[in-house]
Amino acid sequence: MTHRDRQDGRPDARCPVRPDAVPLYRDAAPPAGGARWADLRARFGPVAPVEISPGVPGWLLLGYHENLDVLRDTDRFTADPRHRARADHAAPSTPEPPGGPGTAALPADGAAHRRLRAPVVDALSRLGDPWLPRQIREITDRLVDSFAARGTADLITEYAAPLPALVLNRLFGLEDAYGRLLAGATATLSDPGADPETAARAARRLRGYVTGLVARRRARPGADLASWLLAHPAGLSDEEAAAELALFVTAGNEPTGHLIGNALRLLLADPDLAAGHRGGALTSAGLLDHVMWVDPPVPTLAGRFAVHDLRIGDADIRAGEALVLGFAPAHADPHVAGDSGAGFAGNRAHLMWGAGPHGCPARALAREIAAIAVETVADRLPDLALAVPAERLRWRGSYAVHGLMELPVRFPPTAAPEPEPAPRRRPVRRMAVNRAARARGARYHAPAAPEDPPAPAGEPAGGAGPAGPRRTGRPPRPASGARYHVPERRDGEAADPLTDLLADWRRSGER
Repeated sequence: MTHRDRQDGRPDARCPVRPDAVPLYRDAAPPAGGARWADLRARFGPVAPVEISPGVPGWLLLGYHENLDVLRDTDRFTADPRHRARADHAAPSTPEPPGGPGTAALPADGAAHRRLRAPVVDALSRLGDPWLPRQIREITDRLVDSFAARGTADLITEYAAPLPALVLNRLFGLEDAYGRLLAGATATLSDPGADPETAARAARRLRGYVTGLVARRRARPGADLASWLLAHPAGLSDEEAAAELALFVTAGNEPTGHLIGNALRLLLADPDLAAGHRGGALTSAGLLDHVMWVDPPVPTLAGRFAVHDLRIGDADIRAGEALVLGFAPAHADPHVAGDSGAGFAGNRAHLMWGAGPHGCPARALAREIAAIAVETVADRLPDLALAVPAERLRWRGSYAVHGLMELPVRFPPTAAPEPEPAPRRRPVRRMAVNRAARARGARYHAPAAPEDPPAPAGEPAGGAGPAGPRRTGRPPRPASGARYHVPERRDGEAADPLTDLLADWRRSGER
């Protein structure tokens, strides 16, 4: 199909790849992003023609309201990559979940999307106080302990990057050794410099992790996110459950890590923000809102396709053409941003969590992880300072990811605090009475649980598990080995893929 130039001499917006299309795959300099968005807006209006990869066209949404409309309108825009254009204007290669399109909620729409999303939403709603914050604080403290006595650290690779995977692993009910395996795999997959063989090995490990987790929880359900996902009335197949868990890890791990890193960088580089946060005028929650407006970890996302031929601004977009959601440009839209500065603190109208049917179901969890991560560093390392000038910090060169390669810091060395003695166990009957007397409800409005079930053998035993319905008629299994020790296989016991995966990872020597 050919298209004539416009009568007014401007290029025809219907051309699949225009000579003035902006290449999103190169020349991505995140610190200069604000000026770049303003330039594109001045040239093209609310929608700009782009090349997502060489020869692959798309349309970048620059306006706040245009992004919001596309996120909400599932009649005209779809997340399903099976709608993408073919032939001479093929849309970008969209990563597919394990099992292909339709096995995970994100690249689906309509009834299929609602069925796949419901188990995730319901499982997350069962996480409650005080168990969740306590688990996150325990992990953040351990990470800080690992470098506190040294006086120097890289707060990306040693703290912000591994933290989300370690927390998710704990929520899946697995020993922390599996969390280190998961953190290593996700770090490799997000490393643009990883060689193909190393990246392929990390992808196999992630696949083995989620499929092994599903197999273990089918055989031995517990009070954890994976078990709740499998027990949902939607009746997910093993393949669907593995795809949801893989999406949960890959979609949430890197953005949350960079949200933490970007927040810590702003505190180190902006004395006014740091003073407000230190004095209590700026809460950690307010700081994160500010970061998501001015330093979002996901600036753009190629995740929608036009269902029909349609027009946005001056752009005529054909059915199947890709639309790139522009979160960073939307937040810089003068119609909504103005000159707010630090006034963005507490303003949650940003688009970082999406909107509409595909809005992030784990936003509360991600906020909790990021807020506690920032607070732990502020409390444990009050005299923290950048170890290099701010202008020498290295950024990821990508329009899709806005984050630092590393965040080197220095601080007065401190010894790790002595561990508190373990509390004495009380009789089960007395514990049940005391729990019943506590205030009910949870931070995320999850139903309160009258009593947390005992942890299965080989699972974390650090206090009660996530809030969930009381299980009766099942005695606790006898403890086996140390807290994070992987139990040895008994004679005649079926092979456990997760145990084998962990053993293989340990033999490889990778960390």
